[in-house]
Amino acid sequence: MSTAETVFAILISASSAAGLLLVSRILEGPEKRRRQLFVYYTNLSNLAMLVTHVLLLFPGRCRELLRSPAGRYVTTLCILVTFVVYFFVLTHFGRPRSDLLRSLGVRRVSNFLVHYLVPALTVLEWLCVADKRGLGLRDAVLWLAVPLAYFVFLLLRARTGAVITAVGRLWPYGFLDPDILGTRRWLRNLAATLVGFFILGLLLLGIGRVLI
Repeated sequence: MSTAETVFAILISASSAAGLLLVSRILEGPEKRRRQLFVYYTNLSNLAMLVTHVLLLFPGRCRELLRSPAGRYVTTLCILVTFVVYFFVLTHFGRPRSDLLRSLGVRRVSNFLVHYLVPALTVLEWLCVADKRGLGLRDAVLWLAVPLAYFVFLLLRARTGAVITAVGRLWPYGFLDPDILGTRRWLRNLAATLVGFFILGLLLLGIGRVLI
């Protein structure tokens, strides 16, 4: 593995670890510790970046799989979605606000790390050092297994009836909550989300073709 890849692996794993540590509030004591941390896609995707980039630091079969064009492609999309959904959907960017920092959601260091820095470093890693040869439409379709797996996880978790204390409901995100939307709107939002993720995958493929 090249020096640049090693540097990126260290920076990304350290940034994601720091972000998750701050988001969990473990250092603030048991009474402030954030439970149900990994119900949220943001935290799961940052955990994935932490695990995958630590594995990249050690020789072996896992490292070769993660360094493959498909492995890099899926890893990058996995965390890129975190930024895209947070910035364009959850913070409603574009609405008039008096405080730019508030609209960007960067007041908290933890927010900046998990929603901005880790995605930015991972995309930069993909642009600069990742092998992009051989990627095609099949990879863009296969990538959808990641968001679909997350949707299945949310469905199964909701069936347990355990309310997420931070939001007071069964689902972490309002735009994917069938209890709020109703079945028809929920299915429509689910389909639109998958189409959006597929288009994002195609966009990354196109950029990769240009850079080869």
